[in-house]
Amino acid sequence: MFNKILKKEKPRIFLGTLAVAPRTDFKRHLDQRGSLIHEDLDSSLRQNLKEIFSLPSASEAGEPGSNDLVLDVIVPKFQSGDSWSLSVDDFEVPLMWRPKVTVSSRLYYLKTEKTKATFTVTEKMKIGQYISRLFTWRAFLRVRPVFDANDMELLLYKACHKLLVKMQKSI
Repeated sequence: MFNKILKKEKPRIFLGTLAVAPRTDFKRHLDQRGSLIHEDLDSSLRQNLKEIFSLPSASEAGEPGSNDLVLDVIVPKFQSGDSWSLSVDDFEVPLMWRPKVTVSSRLYYLKTEKTKATFTVTEKMKIGQYISRLFTWRAFLRVRPVFDANDMELLLYKACHKLLVKMQKSI
């Protein structure tokens, strides 16, 4: 009896859906003033998800076992960060938001499609790093975006790492 408990077969994990939800918030118009980075950022995040979660597809599972699992991953929210200043007469209000990525996942059984667990992780740029980036020539001249796809890629990798650690602890 104890041998069955101690020698429990580990589940195989397959990849289900990888997605980046389109932005619908108002800040998407304000992020990176006038740049065409949004479509590039979406596709960059999607490509990075494919690289991070390089698992066999659930459609290639063949004969599913009773404990085989499928992982769906989505980026429901992200923002690339920026700063603005809103002026009304002599009164000025600074508007600032940091780069941020939220990653959610669902782990479910392949055979029954019953959800085993869901996870969500949000990763933001550290406040010190954010402020230091706002006081660079790049930020003052606005020739290029202050926060770009490389910043978002780093946040995505950190968020996915935290997500995987969370999943590993729960399984």
